[in-house]
Amino acid sequence: MLGIGSAAQTKKETAQFKKTVQKFSIKAADKFLKKFPESVYTVEINRLKDSVTVSQNTSSISHEDALAKAGACLDAMGWKKDGKEHILALDEGLRLRVLGPDGSLQETRYIPHYNLTDRLSSLSLIKPLEIINLGHNHFYLHFSYLNEGEGSPEKEYVEVLYSPDTDIANNAMFYGTGLSLAEGERYRIEGQSPESIEGITLNSETAWLLERLNEDTALVRLSKADLLTDESIKWWLGKNPKAGTSATKLTFGTLDSESSLVEKYSKNSRERGKSWNAAMFDCRGWRVIVAANKSTGSYALVWAEPAGKGGGNINNISFESDGITLELIYFKAKRMSKVKISMANGAVRR
Repeated sequence: MLGIGSAAQTKKETAQFKKTVQKFSIKAADKFLKKFPESVYTVEINRLKDSVTVSQNTSSISHEDALAKAGACLDAMGWKKDGKEHILALDEGLRLRVLGPDGSLQETRYIPHYNLTDRLSSLSLIKPLEIINLGHNHFYLHFSYLNEGEGSPEKEYVEVLYSPDTDIANNAMFYGTGLSLAEGERYRIEGQSPESIEGITLNSETAWLLERLNEDTALVRLSKADLLTDESIKWWLGKNPKAGTSATKLTFGTLDSESSLVEKYSKNSRERGKSWNAAMFDCRGWRVIVAANKSTGSYALVWAEPAGKGGGNINNISFESDGITLELIYFKAKRMSKVKISMANGAVRR
């Protein structure tokens, strides 16, 4: 223990450190830290202090007893504060009841529901309640939940650190598309975290939560290239909701050069037109047509539909003799149909 660099310290400081450790108490630790704030022994004194504080604040109420006293709830646990026993009960809507050890209601609080879209209003608890000590007597209630919506592939996984002392909640989220679950899994998501965006400054609590997200193997992080692709396809579908049925005009989407759509375009065979070249291929579950402008070098998303059996299954594309009209050719039940798109103005003929 004294190998921390005791040789560089004064005899008085080292003697005080030994005395503090031998008869350790919170009061003795605070006295040492006040007297020697720059000491190399500070780390060890704080570690011992946190260890004692955790012991003093560990509730004797079992999880089973907490649940029994709390009644209907998502989860409950014992919580010891200033030597007094309590029960914390988390309810639907993230209501938090503070109960006495006999189950009597002492206080009601509400932890803010962190979500990006109102469509995902169904909340289910994933990680049960636990008390976390982040050091220096900073205790937090930690848990996680999943936001879902009926019939929606979108998911939002949220980690929470809530301070019962200050009534302040810190959150970190991972959102995206739900993937197929392996046996025993409750969630698997491909997406991203808004807290991990470059340039964002995080407080220590949110940074701790983000580490938990980064360590979670059920959260599959999208590459920037695929993220740009997903956003482009989502944008195109929103602008052209009737493209596959009755639309008479399309709005093309300009693509970022770092998108995986652009990367795939460069690796596929292309149909050559007057001002545009176009390629058809499958990408991230969609059959798409991407075009490149010959004069500007820019890329556009011309068409997107589900790939595979659920989609319209374009069989081929080609430019008509004018070099402007792009033909989408479909074969279904031995019958052929065409969709014709003007690359000049997005006009559609069927």
